[in-house]
This record gives sequence, C-alpha cells and structure tokens, in this order.
Amino acid sequence: METTFDAILQKNRLKTNIVLICYVAIFALVGLLVDIVRIDAPSLEWGFAVLLSGQEPPLVTIIASLIACAIIAYSLKRFDAIMLKGDEYELLDASTRALPPLQARVRMAFDNVLLRAGISASSSQTPRLYLIHAPYMNAFASGWREENSLVAITSALAENLDEQELKAVLAHELSHIRHGDIRLTMCVGILSNILLLVCNNAVWLFMGNNRGGGANKARSILLILQFVLPLLTLWLQMFLSRSREYMADAGSAYLMRSPNPLISALEKIHNNYAKNDFKEIDTNPTRKAAYIFSDSFSTHPSLQNRIRSLHGE
Repeated sequence: METTFDAILQKNRLKTNIVLICYVAIFALVGLLVDIVRIDAPSLEWGFAVLLSGQEPPLVTIIASLIACAIIAYSLKRFDAIMLKGDEYELLDASTRALPPLQARVRMAFDNVLLRAGISASSSQTPRLYLIHAPYMNAFASGWREENSLVAITSALAENLDEQELKAVLAHELSHIRHGDIRLTMCVGILSNILLLVCNNAVWLFMGNNRGGGANKARSILLILQFVLPLLTLWLQMFLSRSREYMADAGSAYLMRSPNPLISALEKIHNNYAKNDFKEIDTNPTRKAAYIFSDSFSTHPSLQNRIRSLHGE
C-alpha cells in the first residue's frame, strides 16, 4: 500500500515538472518567433538558424524565457494570494480562541478531520484554513508542499452543509494535499491563464511592415497561436487526469468511514450551480481546476460517475 502511494506521489511530481518545462518551452518559442519578426528574417529556417547559433542575439527569446521563470517563481511564492484573489477571505487560525459561530464551526470540523488523518492541528504539516465570503458553494486546496498548503471553503458551502457533509468536503481537500496533486493543479490553474494573457499581447509586438518571408511566416504562426494556445491549455488541464478527483473522493470516504456524506455534499453543490450562474461573481479563473466541483469535464468527472465510484461500482 505504501509503495503504491509513493508511486502516486512520484507520478504527480513528474507531471508537475513536465508542465513547468512545457510552459518555459512555449514562452521560448513565442520569443523565437517574435525575434524572427524583429530581425526581418528572409526565411523561417534562416531565422531559427542564426538565432539558435548566436549569430543574431535572440533578445526576445531570452527575455521571454526569463519572464517564464520569473512567473513560475512568483506563482510558487505567492500562490495563496493568487488563488484567493477576487473574494473577501479570512484565515481561520487554530490558535484563535474566540471565532464567530460559522468560522468556529468550520475550524472545529477541520480539526476533527485532521484528527481522523492523524495530523496534529499544531503540526507544521497542517494546512492553513481559509473561509471565502462568497455566495457560491465550493472548496479547493492549493500549495507547493504540505508545509505551505492551504484549504479554502466558501461561506455559502459552510452554511448549507451539515456537520458530516462539511467534514467530508474538508477531508476531500485534505486528501488532495496528502496525494501531492495540489502543486500540479496550482501550476496549470495559474500558468495557463498567464500564458494566454502573454501570448495575446506579445503577438502584436514587432508587427510592422516586414518584408522578409520568414518574418511574415513567423507573424502568421504567432497569430495562429492565439487560437491554438487555448486548446493547448485545455490539453494541459486534461493532463491533470480526472482520476485525482476519484482518489480524493476515496480519501474522503476513507476518513469519514462512509461515502454518503460526500455524496450528499456533492449533490448540494451540483444543485447550487444548476440553479445559479456564478460566472460574473466567481471571477478568479486560476482556481477552477482546483475546485471540488466544476462543470468542466476536462478536469472533473461528472457527478454521476463520482457517485458510482464512491459506491464502488
């Protein structure tokens, strides 16, 4: 059992590294194409040859690669601010004695789940717990390692779930952290959106009246990338593998000793989204892939399939 769990952790680390390498490579490719336009290359092949050989300094390529590394470093350092951005939120610290009723209820439920998982509330491995003041029902976990991880739950979810359902949701998020897939979700969630933003703006750099055939081809490729990159982003989200949700669901059922509380919670969340459109309210796209519930089948299995899996079907 331990060997299987270690293999899962190692696989998730490998996927994360692949995703990071892909992002740096894409930024470098965009930089190379802009450089080809900048030097007004007579052909695409000639442009790549002189830039990669150093005959012409690939200035934009170097800058784009450095920007990619800087974005990754910033995302890893400030992931909490990025993931929590867009809503009012508060930290529910275990050391705070006098919490309001709702906050105290969430904190007590989380401490109970930690106890079930054999984790001390005062341990360095304990994730930070946040309450997001929002009208939609959802929750997510994020972080690079267990030591700096966090679990966030919306006030609407906390208000509408009973004690067992609330614990089941928190157990699901804690399972994501224990399985080591939060760093992969975080990387894709943050970097996918930054990549699209950079490409949509970088494509207009050096778009003058170049005469070189290579420069014109590079310009055309940059324009095509505006439409291709959203598909690449979707592929990267699929790369997350929906199996991570099944695994977290199973982890919740294991800690709760029953799948029923999580099933009930998922049904309530599904109904909340079926009756309301929160697109104008939930405006932070970086955490979509990390949510416990999403209508995006690229990263999340359907509710029906999750219920069947929890029932062992």
